[in-house]
Amino acid sequence: MAVENVYQNIESILRRIDSIKRRFSVSQPYRFHETLQEKIAESQQGAVQPKPVDDSMKSGEPAKADSSYDEIIEAAAEQYRIPSALIRAVIKQESNFNAEAVSHKGAMGLMQLMPGTADLLGVDNPFDPEENLFGGTQYLVDLLGRYGGNLNKALAAYNAGPNRVQDNIPNFQETRNFVDSVLYYYESFSKTTDEEGF
Repeated sequence: MAVENVYQNIESILRRIDSIKRRFSVSQPYRFHETLQEKIAESQQGAVQPKPVDDSMKSGEPAKADSSYDEIIEAAAEQYRIPSALIRAVIKQESNFNAEAVSHKGAMGLMQLMPGTADLLGVDNPFDPEENLFGGTQYLVDLLGRYGGNLNKALAAYNAGPNRVQDNIPNFQETRNFVDSVLYYYESFSKTTDEEGF
């Protein structure tokens, strides 16, 4: 599907959501479209570089986590009863701790939330670290529940979408790489905590 079609589909969905909100008198203005367009424009100008990758997996060195968001990560981990090392691992793979990251598909922020997903999670500003982290963590926990605690399937669904993950992880190289990378970072970050894992 062409990029233009993706953005048209997103815009159509956002208009429908606005219409529903108006019907039910939801007063909070919806800004996804404006925010997404601003961030896409920035990324096209080279201001935002999504998903930088480090070489720690190749070298076997421990992965490094940015400590800037530790307080929020710990709060989200406590609220959703999930290891903070797992949240850090998803952030590391998705945005490399860049709160302004925008992917070529339009995913935004630290945990790379798509506009529709962010809206379902009640995330009004995906570039706000706290909103993004709590929303992304809730989504991850929801996926873990959906797949009976199967971390591999939950991570695959986080990357490829829940509709593409049924009995097995889809045979998409990007999704398999995503799962492998997050598991690697999760193991690496777990070594620095006393948390119980999956």
